[in-house]
Amino acid sequence: MELRQLQHFLAVVEEGNFHRAAAKVHLTQQAVSKSIAQLETNLGVRLLDRDRQSVALSPFGELLLPHAKTVDAEVRRFHDNLATMLGTKTGIVRVGATPTMLNQLLPEALHRLHAARPQLKLHVESGDFDRLAGTLLRGELDVVFSTEPSEAADELIALERLCEDHNIVAAKPGHPLARAKTAKAKDLAAYPWLAIANFPKADQDFKSLFAADKIKPPHPAVSTSSVVFALNWLLQSEFLCVMPRQLVSRELDNGTLVEIATPLKPRAWPLVVAYRKNATRSPATLALIDVAKTVAKQM
Repeated sequence: MELRQLQHFLAVVEEGNFHRAAAKVHLTQQAVSKSIAQLETNLGVRLLDRDRQSVALSPFGELLLPHAKTVDAEVRRFHDNLATMLGTKTGIVRVGATPTMLNQLLPEALHRLHAARPQLKLHVESGDFDRLAGTLLRGELDVVFSTEPSEAADELIALERLCEDHNIVAAKPGHPLARAKTAKAKDLAAYPWLAIANFPKADQDFKSLFAADKIKPPHPAVSTSSVVFALNWLLQSEFLCVMPRQLVSRELDNGTLVEIATPLKPRAWPLVVAYRKNATRSPATLALIDVAKTVAKQM
């Protein structure tokens, strides 16, 4: 198995046929077809199902694909790091982050890193942990900052704890309940609620607010998958929302939002940084992780 054969295999998969793949790697269609055939012969399996119009992965091709992407990504990363060391290219760090990490902790860490290394290029991608973990495993991200996943991460992913988070009830400044020493369940039920999708811990704590007093939780009048929409909605209404504190830490610090005191006992969970165990982390990636740990301790 040769690197060029894996690259030709990836090109065919990505382009969907041999003609476009050949153009992508600057070879003839015949040369690419021969390269794939040699790879299949060496492995003793059929990787692609071919017809006149397109190609599709066989089960063996599906098995090879993530490994081929990892090998290709590692080779590209080596060349990037080598070019950076030789001074012919600035480095780049590709970062994935879940919404909670994008408000204060990660931006502060990236600002500090950029101040120390102004020539460094940064790419930040947002999403849930499952999607970002897949991208990380394919070598398309260098590191992921996230709420600790509810299920065990892939065995090839290492997790390091940064700090803890917990849910709060957030509202706009001047909300009637902001003056209460502790808002009771019946008081909380008297106001409309907003729910943010894909925050299961927030949904659990929302229900817990009313369970102790045996009050049926009010049905959220507004639900959204957008954090930006949720924050703007809270600022313009008397709605309440259970959300992770780190998600709105900056707004709480500057007084844009306030925390409503409730009998809710915070259930803390870790915020983590994730990276591939079998990957070579660049000096810039290691520097970002160190900076993030420092920021987490100071928050």
